[in-house]
Amino acid sequence: METAYYIFNPWWEKKDFDSGIDRPHYLMQLPDFMERRQVEVMVGSRRIGKTTLLRQFIKKLLREGVPPERIFYLALDNPMLSGTAISDHLRNMRKVFMHDRETKLFLFLDEIQESPDWEIQLKSLYDTEILKIFCTGSTSSLIKMQGGRLTGRQITTVVYPLSFEEFLLFRADRPGMDEDYKYERLFEEYLQVGGYPENVLNPSMLYLGNLLDDILSRDLIRLYPIKKAFALRDLMKLVAAAVGSRTSFNKLGKVLGLAVDTVKEYMGYLETAFLVMPMPKWTMSYSEKVYASKKIYLWDTGIKTLLTVDGDSGAKMENAVFVELKRRNIDCGYFAASEKELDFVTGDARRPFPIEAKYASQIEWGDRRLAGLKLFLRRFPQTRKGLVITRGEQKEVKVNKTEISFVPAWRFFLFSGRYLQEM
Repeated sequence: METAYYIFNPWWEKKDFDSGIDRPHYLMQLPDFMERRQVEVMVGSRRIGKTTLLRQFIKKLLREGVPPERIFYLALDNPMLSGTAISDHLRNMRKVFMHDRETKLFLFLDEIQESPDWEIQLKSLYDTEILKIFCTGSTSSLIKMQGGRLTGRQITTVVYPLSFEEFLLFRADRPGMDEDYKYERLFEEYLQVGGYPENVLNPSMLYLGNLLDDILSRDLIRLYPIKKAFALRDLMKLVAAAVGSRTSFNKLGKVLGLAVDTVKEYMGYLETAFLVMPMPKWTMSYSEKVYASKKIYLWDTGIKTLLTVDGDSGAKMENAVFVELKRRNIDCGYFAASEKELDFVTGDARRPFPIEAKYASQIEWGDRRLAGLKLFLRRFPQTRKGLVITRGEQKEVKVNKTEISFVPAWRFFLFSGRYLQEM
């Protein structure tokens, strides 16, 4: 067992180790993580980069002077380590370095759901040991299945696919703003490839196909009582083909030959595996928000490319806008009335912020594709700002008292924080 510890913790022998390409958005949160006592739970899709983030955290701690022998990393999905309780691993590590119990240690637990009784173990360690604990998991059931044992003891961070800015960082291909004409092509590639780090570095539909199969079999079929496993991939194909459309579980059930309740259940499983995300209707009525049809988006546009082949850039761009809003922890919903629809609305009725995603090179205010936005402004004249995300159009339009910004998609995704601050 000690040999395995040294394999997974090369810094104990002052050996260098690969920590991939830095993701600054998460690394800049490390000081906040270190100031609080709670367990840091990093959740996200399989192969989204959670392990790499842990290694980046470790490297940053080492650079800041934390003694190497106080940092303990465990890959709990590895057969050499998975069968042993976390507390036993910690005890073994203390024996290696003869740590006093008063010595603060930093414990990094990767794929923690693979460890026996992990919920009870974490609670006990949190309550009785001087530790800062980081752990990762590949399904949101990591939180749901622990039955409240860690309530108040954990803070969850969701790891998203690469943003467009990160995509450019991974490709080492960020043009200067004097060559902004290159960004449109790069953004089109981002929509096609998606944001799984390995696929960005080496694009491959075979890789994404194997990844999807792995998620469905390892993270769902193994965890849940799924009787018709074949239906999961078919359901994913239907969702991918209908991105941006309101979902009818009745229609999905008829196509798949499944009961409505089964479709809802399977959709919930796909959600726990970070494959799909629902978006409700934007409305002031709580009951309407709960019972109205939802839109279903994918976590990654590369998966849409896999399931629906190339093209369909408009739907992919709309999907990417939704993921960007979620990445920035912004609640949103769609607006629909009088057979017209608006892609996204954030904020409340006092200060709504409408967002329309239209992947067109040119679009005028009189275009019928903006009918949903126009209706929204008539229904909510108190709206002061709005956004139309386009393929290449950039201009400002004043509609009564509302300022509508038309922004090229690449510019929005590169500077989304700036545009969304205006809400």
